Amino acid sequence: MLADVAHELRHPVSVIQAQLELFQDGVRPPTPENLAGLQDEVIRLGRLIGDLQDLSLAEAGALALDRRRVAAADIVGPVVANLAPVADARGIRLSSQVNPGAPPVLGDAQRLRQVLVNLVSNALRHTPAGGQVTIRAGPAPDGGLCLQVVDTGTGIDPADLLHIFDRFYRADRSRSRLRGGTGLGLAICKSLVELHGGRIAAESEPGSGSRFTVWLPPAPERP
Repeated sequence: MLADVAHELRHPVSVIQAQLELFQDGVRPPTPENLAGLQDEVIRLGRLIGDLQDLSLAEAGALALDRRRVAAADIVGPVVANLAPVADARGIRLSSQVNPGAPPVLGDAQRLRQVLVNLVSNALRHTPAGGQVTIRAGPAPDGGLCLQVVDTGTGIDPADLLHIFDRFYRADRSRSRLRGGTGLGLAICKSLVELHGGRIAAESEPGSGSRFTVWLPPAPERP
């Protein structure tokens, strides 16, 4: 993992260093436009560091969770509200279907929303304009909660499907880091779900969209 981290950190640091040297040598003027590009790299570096911290704590079981009874609607609703403008800007329909019988779970609402945000953001990146991303919530066979993110996007190759929850894995290697994120989003999803005692899986066919499913255990009955 240290080798992977070093590799991922090297890119933004190299870009920042090169641009600063151009400013110092007077080759490139520090205009607002040029500084904006530098700021983008700093933001990307900060996001990578934050994701690394979340992942390392989650994998070590050291991430503090504020566990409370959480209704499915309280997990799904804020995610749809926050990402709807992003979907609209890309010409994608984002909707939710919450089954009235969806049971509550005992978990950290903020971290569970983080899982959905990562999954939906990933779906939006791979769904063309005119497509659809749907969040579903309903009861699981074991009495727990089943959450799904379904898209009508480009799909995932079967060979890539085996590795999408690995750290730093990017199924589309032609995508730049600018569009591809940090490569840690799905690994963080897996760790957070497992920290809640649940599991996550993905199904997809190239050209037919993808479906990510999260199963969470039922909340204990109140005394």
